[in-house]
This record gives sequence, structure tokens and C-alpha cells, in this order.
Amino acid sequence: MRIIAVLVLVFGVALSGGALFFASEYFNEMKASMAQKGPETVRVLVAKSSLQYGATIKPENLQWVEWPKSAVPPGAFVSAEALLGDKGDQKRIVLRSIDPGEPILEGKITKFGESPRMAMNLGEGKRAVSLRIDAVSGVAGFVSAGDRVDILLIRNLSGQLVSSVILQDITVIAIDQRQNSETVSARVGSTVTVEVDTVQAQKLALAQQVGTLSLTLRGIGESAGGDMKPITANDLSGIEAPEEVKERTVRVRRGSDLSKVNIDDPESTQGGTSNQDSSDSGDNSNN
Repeated sequence: MRIIAVLVLVFGVALSGGALFFASEYFNEMKASMAQKGPETVRVLVAKSSLQYGATIKPENLQWVEWPKSAVPPGAFVSAEALLGDKGDQKRIVLRSIDPGEPILEGKITKFGESPRMAMNLGEGKRAVSLRIDAVSGVAGFVSAGDRVDILLIRNLSGQLVSSVILQDITVIAIDQRQNSETVSARVGSTVTVEVDTVQAQKLALAQQVGTLSLTLRGIGESAGGDMKPITANDLSGIEAPEEVKERTVRVRRGSDLSKVNIDDPESTQGGTSNQDSSDSGDNSNN
């Protein structure tokens, strides 16, 4: 009996140890499998190099990237034929700049064989407005398509020059007829085209008739500030113009003579008093 009990005990221990071992191996395999599989991905066509407005999409400008299937942006291309045609020779042109590694989206390129137009480069509800500029008002030619600017209006109000910021954080979409910023050298243009909404377009049309417009270049990533107070010529020195002081006077009659006396001037008041006293003294002596 003792031998049978010992054998049963040994068999039970071996059985439980084997079950534990196989369970551990099973869970380790599942964990390794899940780590290797990861989220489901699809291949997406992205820009291999920077693509500016007007550039033609070519196979050498593209590359495939594994992209999480659940995070593929709308309009992305998962097929080369859909982007370049069955033979890979369909012409498509960039309408909005595409950075390296950024997915090619339908909204940023033309359709097959379509020519780019300014209207294609405008956002929904936006309008293109052109402004006259020169070397000074155009920041010496350092403003390029894609930059963001503030627009100043300098005008004459009641005989005094006033400078006001009428629009902030406005996108430049063209300088003269150039809609890209491929060149790194400054180039002075005669007109700048900006992207604005309908109300802003009306402000610019009116502002060009009442004064002179000037651009100020904003830093990359800088957010728009609040309303800015207009600046006048008096603000240039940092000293407010003194208020006009009005003199307080009274009219004094001495015999047939009528004169004005400044009551804020002690000397004038004393003089007037002494003259009046002397006049009264003379009258008394005559009496």
C-alpha cells in the first residue's frame, strides 16, 4: 500500500509539473506572436523628396511606406496605378507643397493631364487678392509664396499719419506670377497675391484706395496676436503730445480803455490790480 501511494504521489507531481510547463510555453509563444504581428499595415505612397507647387509627380520622387491601416489619411494612394496610371506615364502636378515622408493626397495634386490653376491652390471659402508692393513694402523681396504676413495700412487721418494692422497671419500664395519658393535668393516683386476670406478681401480692396499697404513677415510657427493699437506720428518719440491749454481771461475797463487780463498769470493779475488802484487813486485825488 505504501508503494502504491508513493507511486500515485510521484505521478501526480509529474503530471502537474508537465501541465505547468506546457502552459508556460503556450503563453510565451502567444506573447511572441502578438509582439511580432503588431497592428495591420498597408503600403502608402509618400514623397521621397520635397515637392513644391508646380512640380510634376515622377516615380523617382516617390517611395512606399508601411502605414497603419487604421490611420491612412483620406485621399492617400495605396496603388501606383491610381497615382500614375496603368503605364506609369500619366502627368500629375503638385498644387500644394508636400514634405518628404508625407503621403501623396488627391487634394494636393491635379487630376490626370490637368493643368494647375490658381483657383486649385485656394482653400475652401478663400479668395485670392493681389496687392501692389515695392522693395520696402515687400520686405526687400524676402517674402515668398507660402510665407505668412501681417498687412499694415498707413493713411492720413485729420492731418496726422496713422499706421494700423488691418490683417494678421495671412498666407502669401504668389509673388508676381511665381507660385513657388524654389529659389533661396531674395527677389523684389511688384505684386503679391494673398489668400483671404470674403470680408478680408473687401478690407484690402478698400484699404488700397485710402492709403498705402505694407507687409511684415511673420516667423515660422508664430501664432496671431491680439488686436494691435494704431500708431500715430506722436507715438514715434514715445512722448504724448501736450494738451492745448486754454487761457482764462477777464475784460477790464479803465475809463474808455478796454483790456484783457489773464487770471492764471499772477503777474498779469497783480499788474491789473495795481493799475486799477493807481487809477482809482488818481480819480480820488482829482476829487
